[in-house]
Amino acid sequence: MSGYFLWTDDQGRLDRSEIGEQPLTIGSRSPCGVVVDNDAVGPIHAAIEREQNGCRLRRLSRVRTLSVNGRPAEEQRLSHGDKIALGTYEGRFVSAVSVASRMLRLVLTREEGEIRVDLPVAGSITVIGRLEGDVLVDDSGVSSRHLEIENFGPGLRYVRDLGSTNGTELNGKPLGSNRHPLEDGDVLAIGRVRIAVKDGGKTPDSVSGVVQRTVIFVPDTARA
Repeated sequence: MSGYFLWTDDQGRLDRSEIGEQPLTIGSRSPCGVVVDNDAVGPIHAAIEREQNGCRLRRLSRVRTLSVNGRPAEEQRLSHGDKIALGTYEGRFVSAVSVASRMLRLVLTREEGEIRVDLPVAGSITVIGRLEGDVLVDDSGVSSRHLEIENFGPGLRYVRDLGSTNGTELNGKPLGSNRHPLEDGDVLAIGRVRIAVKDGGKTPDSVSGVVQRTVIFVPDTARA
């Protein structure tokens, strides 16, 4: 099983790096896979490598400290959500699974006279767009690939715009390409569509994969 390292660059932007077939090295200089411009981080400080059933962290620096969840570490198997500190600099490890442990409910609305769509979403990474992605929204103001929601569990949920033409709003404020924390009750706006985000509870054991969903808004004839 693979995983991701969530880390903040020198501009304060949260980034996501995948642990692939080769170990992901973390340090202050290239050719590290993650280059952190921070005085607390050594040139080649640590590495995360994939194992058969997970990922393992190793300290590579002889003089710089490394800890997991506040405890010193030389070599340690990682668990989802672990906090990795390289000196005073901190990142997070999350497991790369296709189905999240807890679902999200996306409640989509458009015109007042149209039926709202209540959509359970189980993916840990969900792309919303008009032509490409996991959730396809039939609205001319939505770009082909509009935004991305990362659901790694409560406290580890993020949203970012994918360079859409009309942009995205989060709670009435413009959302750029930087990741922003996504909380229960937040409202996203894309084109004419509003998306209320809610926690959807534990993902049923019967959900083993993610399928593409299409949202088409239709008139609410019950109001007529």
